[in-house]
Amino acid sequence: MTTLISASYALQRQKIAVERTLYARSAEESQLAARWASAWHKLVQRKLDQDLAARMPTRMDFGGFLIAPPSRVLH
Repeated sequence: MTTLISASYALQRQKIAVERTLYARSAEESQLAARWASAWHKLVQRKLDQDLAARMPTRMDFGGFLIAPPSRVLH
């Protein structure tokens, strides 16, 4: 549950960074905000993947290979 709370926080921060990108007064400010938005997006994705991995145990295939759980993907 902690990862979902931190993912929610990171998603809010990403939203703010995207808004700053859209309303930037200069190209430099827009680029900086876009980098922040990208970093927050990666953090949100990582937190969602951690939460999903914690909820779904890794299964063993008949051949002894590990099958990783599917990933949640943000769009």
